Amino acid sequence: MAILRNAATAVAVLALSASAPANVTVNYTVDAGGNNDQGDSGLSASAEFSIVGTELTIKLTNTSAGVPASALAADSLLASLAFDLLDGITITSGDSAEIAAGSVGLGAWGGETAGFNVGDQWTWTNDGGGDLLAAYTQVISTSQGAGGATTMSFNGELNPNVMGPFGGIAASPPLVAIPGTSEAVSDTISFTMTLSGTLTKDQLQAIADGSVVEFGSDYQYLSVPTPGTLGLLAVAFLGRRKRSRQA
Repeated sequence: MAILRNAATAVAVLALSASAPANVTVNYTVDAGGNNDQGDSGLSASAEFSIVGTELTIKLTNTSAGVPASALAADSLLASLAFDLLDGITITSGDSAEIAAGSVGLGAWGGETAGFNVGDQWTWTNDGGGDLLAAYTQVISTSQGAGGATTMSFNGELNPNVMGPFGGIAASPPLVAIPGTSEAVSDTISFTMTLSGTLTKDQLQAIADGSVVEFGSDYQYLSVPTPGTLGLLAVAFLGRRKRSRQA
């Protein structure tokens, strides 16, 4: 009986750990290359990945502190997030895309606040994206050419007509004036998806660490710093700080 009780307890613990909430946050600050390598442009982003059971929520934020002087309004907008789920796990539905708490709509969405549905202008796919995003399996984007035949809007429309790089996520406050025709948000959108399987926190962390974001239409791609890169960034920061003091 004791053996059976211990086995039952082990099964219960495994079931609980599989469905336990997991939450990780990553920052995108390193140029990932692609067709337009902008170097240290001032653009940056962050994403909070949370999973409960098979429900994945990603809060995507434009944290940019600057943008090249030549950048157009569309270039300043965070337009895509790409990542790779585990083999055998896919997105089965894009359940919602909403303006997050504390954020507001801009341009054509001027005056809209938290909870407003932006799902008609954001797509999801398991088929990868264009340009640098072709190397990834899952893509969330405002781009028309984000993926293959299974590209869906977060409102459930197949191959929807979306704004492309003229819609997306601006910084707060916006770094470039957003045209009245653009459907943009400053500065966070919350995306919720259902997956075909569950993920542990370690798996979620690996997925988040390997993800990449796109600004504009191929304007700049940013990735998450590796541990070695973080050390180099710290050295560079200290060097700049020392020089500024000497000046």
